[in-house]
Amino acid sequence: MTNEITAENTFAAIDLGSNSFHMAVANTTQSHLQMIDKVRKPVRLGSGLDDKNNIDEPTLNRALECLAIFQHRLRDVPRDQIRAVGTNTLRRAKNSDKLSHAAEEMLGVPIEVISGREEARLIYSGVTYGIADNKKRLVIDIGGGSTEFIAGTGTKPVIMESVNIGCVSATQRWFAKGDKLSKQFEKAIRRSQLELRPLTRNYIKHGWDQCIGSSGTIKATERILMECNLSETGITLSALEKLIERIEKKGAEYLNGFDSITDDRRAVILGGISVLCAAFRALQINTMTVSHRALREGVIVDLAGEDTTGTTTRVRKNAVEEMQRRFQVDRDQASRVNETTQKLFDAVRKNWNLTRRRDNATLTCASQLHEIGLSVSHAQYHKHGDYLLRHADMLGFSRREQSMIAALVRNHRRKVSHDAIANLSNTERTRYQRLLALLRVSAVFHRTRGITEDPPMSVSVSENKLSLGIKEAWLNKNPLTCADLQDEIKHLGALGLQLQLS
Repeated sequence: MTNEITAENTFAAIDLGSNSFHMAVANTTQSHLQMIDKVRKPVRLGSGLDDKNNIDEPTLNRALECLAIFQHRLRDVPRDQIRAVGTNTLRRAKNSDKLSHAAEEMLGVPIEVISGREEARLIYSGVTYGIADNKKRLVIDIGGGSTEFIAGTGTKPVIMESVNIGCVSATQRWFAKGDKLSKQFEKAIRRSQLELRPLTRNYIKHGWDQCIGSSGTIKATERILMECNLSETGITLSALEKLIERIEKKGAEYLNGFDSITDDRRAVILGGISVLCAAFRALQINTMTVSHRALREGVIVDLAGEDTTGTTTRVRKNAVEEMQRRFQVDRDQASRVNETTQKLFDAVRKNWNLTRRRDNATLTCASQLHEIGLSVSHAQYHKHGDYLLRHADMLGFSRREQSMIAALVRNHRRKVSHDAIANLSNTERTRYQRLLALLRVSAVFHRTRGITEDPPMSVSVSENKLSLGIKEAWLNKNPLTCADLQDEIKHLGALGLQLQLS
């Protein structure tokens, strides 16, 4: 690669956070990622959740207005080099699909709602990018609705947790009433410490040579400490406690005198400071350095690195293998089914407009985990597999991707359940139907678990039709498989797909 900025070597990340939406655009060079643009908009998504955990209309409108601005900046960036991720509020919101579908139509890329642990992994990737040493690190990121804690060695995360306390949620919960600030801080810090108590032992046991803070809350706190001469750089517990004492004595208005923080950040900084202080005390932190990288940079590192280092592929492969080990999946059977799906995929990919990076990756995961539910019970094991995959914490996958894989596993046998795909958009539904057809046919060929080999056959497709040319002699020798294929004509027909045997 060269240092020239072109569409081919430009990548972008959008972080739909609980307080702010961020966009970062970077150019890849031979040696590193060069950030060329950053935009932040205070959407306050977390504040727009009602008592039923639905995002209200004014907040949805603000979110879409922000994404329209981002879309204008991203019009020259290739769609497969843009990734948009949603965090805590979109994980909680019951109507998150309403925003996701509208945003996807606007941006041309799916909104990936990621788990807390996946968010933690990406944050660590962004913060430690370019580091060559093997030091132990503790990284803390205080977002609007959650705080991520990651302990790692060098650039490899080892322990990852996400706790449902952030600057927005803490401010709403503990600083909205008319109590004295001293009481509010005392309660906020104590309650946050209680939330953190279950995870402290493992982090302290792992230890760290360096503690790093990222996110807007921590950067803003450092600037305040520097502006009031409590710190030259970084954050210490002593300086943090002195700042809290000043705020308690002079009132929240004390923070109005600092030009280093914006009005929207000032509105949630009290909650953020309380969470930060609780983290210092709970984990016995003395000093924290501050990073200007966070989730969005980690998303770009992951996205750009996939072409050169296969970072995401390795993380996903490890996650699938871990699920296979944990739930004692028959790997030989999984491999047989996967090999057949690969053959079918290669035959239909071009005419069905399927991609290797996205579609084949999804199909491969579903193939390798299609029998995961057997660890619960043979009866209805496809339903058990759906539940396990839908609710598991799988690094490298968004919630949407896991739902797609779970739905494929749910419907890889027996009657097709339409409930599993009720929330899919029309585009996703077509993609799902085609991948499911390939998985179901592959599972049929290997129902005898290795006794029956793939038949020599021709494969062709049209818009809604999959044609398999199999010699009659082979079908006569394998009557069980033949009967199953005849059943598949009916089952796939219910999906709007025609299976033809010739």
